[in-house]
Amino acid sequence: MNRLAVIQKRNWPVWTADAAALIGLLVYLIQSIIFAHTTVSNLDEGAYLLKGLLFATGEYRPFEPGISTNKAPLAFLIPGYVQLLFGAGLRTGRYLAVFFGAMAVIGTWSASRRIGSRWLAAGAVWVLALSPAIIKTYSVGVTQSTIACLMAWMLALSLGEKREYWHLALSGLLAGLMMLVRQNMMPVLPLLAVYSFWQHGWKSIGLLISGLTVVVAVHMMYWPEILQLWTWVPLINLPAGSSYSGGGAQIWDPEISTISRVLSVFQSVRFHFVALSGSTISLLLWPKFGSWKSRADFRMGVFLLLLFWGLVVMHAMAAIGLDYCVFCFSNYISFFNIAGILLLVVVAKSWNWHPARLTQILLIFVFLIIFTGMGFSAFEDIGPALLQFPAPRMRDLRILPGFITWWDILSNKFHLNNNLAIKYASTFFGFITGCLLIATGYFIWRRGWRSRAGFGAFFASAILALGLVTSPILHGSAGIQDCNSDLILANEQIGSHLRDIIPQDSSVYWDGGLSGAPLLYLPGVNVFPAQMNSSYSFIRSGDTAEVNRFGFWNEELAAEWKASADFFIIETERYGGWKDFFTPDKFVEYQRSPVGTSCLKDSQLRIFRRK
Repeated sequence: MNRLAVIQKRNWPVWTADAAALIGLLVYLIQSIIFAHTTVSNLDEGAYLLKGLLFATGEYRPFEPGISTNKAPLAFLIPGYVQLLFGAGLRTGRYLAVFFGAMAVIGTWSASRRIGSRWLAAGAVWVLALSPAIIKTYSVGVTQSTIACLMAWMLALSLGEKREYWHLALSGLLAGLMMLVRQNMMPVLPLLAVYSFWQHGWKSIGLLISGLTVVVAVHMMYWPEILQLWTWVPLINLPAGSSYSGGGAQIWDPEISTISRVLSVFQSVRFHFVALSGSTISLLLWPKFGSWKSRADFRMGVFLLLLFWGLVVMHAMAAIGLDYCVFCFSNYISFFNIAGILLLVVVAKSWNWHPARLTQILLIFVFLIIFTGMGFSAFEDIGPALLQFPAPRMRDLRILPGFITWWDILSNKFHLNNNLAIKYASTFFGFITGCLLIATGYFIWRRGWRSRAGFGAFFASAILALGLVTSPILHGSAGIQDCNSDLILANEQIGSHLRDIIPQDSSVYWDGGLSGAPLLYLPGVNVFPAQMNSSYSFIRSGDTAEVNRFGFWNEELAAEWKASADFFIIETERYGGWKDFFTPDKFVEYQRSPVGTSCLKDSQLRIFRRK
């Protein structure tokens, strides 16, 4: 009998598991609210919130020339209309994200409780509650928490047996909405429909109808311009003009090394350890067909395996396989990591605890690679400390009195620079940690678990549990606060300062940082929306008409805006490139913002008015 079965067979009070889940939800919420107030706003958040507000107020329309609608329209419209209802600003955008994140946790609990057990549901909640890097992602005004919420409730409504018609119809609607928030969620609806017909039969027709109806309706609203969202889909011939064809060269064109791609992969494994490792274990310990608890469990397992790993591979091709945003891979997995958690919930009940010897060797080998890779990916957090550890002094294989540091050895003997030494040290640390854990696990297995499970299965499950408990440590610096100050309050103070200076109907040139969030507090001013994507949408020497049509900008548009803007908002950090432009005979400078947009150096805003 395995440890999970022992826990479940104990005579625990019925409410114990639900209480554990509730405590996990509260732990999640506390962290989420803290991160909402302390995380530095990024480019995506500023763009979603500001463009959403412009769309909701009717100043612009999605896919209108002059504004880049590079994501599906609901990514902007949801936070836009919520800001109309509760007030524009970071507070509304981030509290909306906190709400969606909490609802994602509740949806995951609901699904796990029904398809697994009360204790597995509590464990699923704690997977998220012990993942600070993921919670931080879910606590700012981007689309990850929105998709996670829709994904969790879509699965809660559709998985398993005895689903009502309205459960399935609502599940299909959520899958359709998911595609209209982020177009990269396109595979979800067809996969869900196939699973639902397999499990529920013709009762699922409502699922397909509701999902397709909302997708078609929104596409009709924005036809044909909305086709620009689908230029990345292979084997689809779109009409001419659906994609940008104005020539020129994007400023953002990084060259990413293979080492950086490997780093991104293992960073994602650290941040999503339970979802990625758990689903890998589930695949290797996949139950024989007759060993499943039920036929419904088998169908759920197949569906969730295809859904989760299909999306992982698809997003790995986009992030790791291309150069545009290699380190977005972890954030991409945040969209659908709940599918990986639920896969673990379903399959773990029927794991093959005595797999073939080759499978057990493969499990050990996979985890040794994971430990080594995670050590490498954490080099910034643990590398410098490791290099200062004392090491024995040696000469001609003889130990000498006294100690030196490992940095002395790596720099003097192997002539490594500091950056390489840190990476080598942290990678070696990960490998040694893996070897020690394998040895320790083997000793424990031989002492009391040998008859209950093969060593590979025992070790994998033990490491999964250890990874869950130590998730905050695995997340490293990505799971800590960016600032100790309240950034929502700081941006509100900046907004009040800007309103006192800049009257309505003024045109504003923005170079105030990556996030355009401070502009949320300036109702009635005219902005240049292409600047919300900063240099990422700047195309050097492109055809101006075509550049403008797709919401990009170039030198000609920048010069035109500089010549016509009434006010300029410049981040102190960026002011060096503007010194020659703001001559006293042409511009008046007002008092700088009372605080910075964040705790980062020189994040105060300087405000200039054309005379």
